[in-house]
Amino acid sequence: MSKTKTTTTKVVEPAPPQGAEPASVIETEKLSAKDQKEVRIIERVIENREIAPSDAFGKLSRPQVELIKRTVAKGATDDELKMFIQVCKGTQLNPFLKQVHFVKRWNSSEGREVGAIQVGIDGFRSIAESSGAYAGNSDPIYEGEKEINIGGKDLRKVTVPLKATVSVFKMVNGQHCEFVATARWEEYYPGPKMGFQWHIRPFLMLGKCAEALALRKAFPKLLSGMYAQEEMDRGQQEASEGEKLQAARNYVADSIAKANLKELEDLRKLIEKSAKYDVAQKREFLKMVDDKVTELKNQQPPAGPAQPEVPTVQVEQ
Repeated sequence: MSKTKTTTTKVVEPAPPQGAEPASVIETEKLSAKDQKEVRIIERVIENREIAPSDAFGKLSRPQVELIKRTVAKGATDDELKMFIQVCKGTQLNPFLKQVHFVKRWNSSEGREVGAIQVGIDGFRSIAESSGAYAGNSDPIYEGEKEINIGGKDLRKVTVPLKATVSVFKMVNGQHCEFVATARWEEYYPGPKMGFQWHIRPFLMLGKCAEALALRKAFPKLLSGMYAQEEMDRGQQEASEGEKLQAARNYVADSIAKANLKELEDLRKLIEKSAKYDVAQKREFLKMVDDKVTELKNQQPPAGPAQPEVPTVQVEQ
């Protein structure tokens, strides 16, 4: 019987020098000294346990709110930012250290982008540690490999793992318990368009998904409903495709709304020949054309009975 190849990879992230500002603040945004001072004030508001989570937003000045929107919560409305700050406060996670993220995601049911909160793997570990029962976890164990073609001019290929398994350990009633979870490449890889980090660090990315699964299994009360960014990459790709489809739908609908009868016939031919749309989309667009044609024809005045031709009489003067 052949044995499956097993690979174990350990990733060590270097710690920042003592006294240095968090790398996430320096690298993602070139903040002025004044803004860095405001960041530290915001962090103290989040970390202050005497302030209730629901009151944290009210403790921030308007310039501090705008600073958060400009850095770690781009595109957030005030209501979305209130929720984000409340989650940061309740979980004691620092967005400036990339423990928790605010992102805009396409919501197909609402037809617009809405705010979503994602927890970084360091945030998962921090929440687990705060329970007092977290006893660490194993390095990811990878099983199986394959090559994928990620396209590009040189049709570059990358070797990726088929699955990753992580064990998380927790003290339960004095017993050292193990919680195991496995993440499979096919279920999480977001595809060539959204998979830049997955192409550079395929083992690390899948390992993070497995660790998040195991942590959520071990600490369901603390982590229920929270997902790591790597777990959501695939959904973000699907949302991006949905956004493109909605943009195409809006473009076609706008063109149909402005067209006359002749232009509608031309649009019909273009839609029928187009390779951009599938059968269902073409059916939807052609129905929009038919509805507009019917609307324009109903707006035309009805043709009355033919009037008899009146002879012209010329009178000599």
